[in-house]
Amino acid sequence: MKVIRFDLENSVLNNFIAEIRDVHIQKDSMRFRRNIERIGEILSYELSKTIAYDPVKVITPLGEKI
Repeated sequence: MKVIRFDLENSVLNNFIAEIRDVHIQKDSMRFRRNIERIGEILSYELSKTIAYDPVKVITPLGEKI
């Protein structure tokens, strides 16, 4: 299993995590909820980079592509 360390680089993910940990921002439930959603989206994207994919032939009106 590969471990991805997001704390080694500054990214937008760090900003969202800092906001959900901030005492004043936590009081805004809509902003807290949206930041949790954003964190999930970023983590999902990063996870998708490690998934093994199989090439699939797709036929479209413009032709065939692998």
